[in-house]
Amino acid sequence: MGCFALGLTDTYQPPVAEQTSALKVLPNLDVVVTGTLAPGDELLLSAYAEHNADRVWTVSAASLLAALDSGRDLTEFTAFLARQAENELPNSLETLIADVTRRAGQLTDLGHARVIECADAALAALIARDRVLRALCRPIGERHLAVPLDHELKFRAALRKLGYVLPGHSAG
Repeated sequence: MGCFALGLTDTYQPPVAEQTSALKVLPNLDVVVTGTLAPGDELLLSAYAEHNADRVWTVSAASLLAALDSGRDLTEFTAFLARQAENELPNSLETLIADVTRRAGQLTDLGHARVIECADAALAALIARDRVLRALCRPIGERHLAVPLDHELKFRAALRKLGYVLPGHSAG
């Protein structure tokens, strides 16, 4: 790069990094760095596993769930391990990743909602079963309804047609 910066050559050729295996994944879910790991790779490893010794990270359900919760993808981690590991990934790791992936797929964030408390279970059932309103809300227990914020105005209009009003709404 120095020659290119000084104008001694017309092109810059970055050095080719030698791709070598740099870590070993053990059946106890420890990842041991056996070679030289690039700083970016260390950061990636730390995003999915707990750094608990000089050259050792430990993968756990908690560390994988924390990575998922922060928006990371487990396929990025498994691809990294497969690329960098000296050995085959152990069954214990594959089982853990499959379990965490399965559990992560069992919940869906439906977004923010307004929670409406009804005077009694009969009113909540009437609203939740109404032909128009049932598409705009979900029952929560016996006396409560959840209304997604993007459905609130339609919910209020349909509620008025049913003969009820939700007080406290100020026009913004």
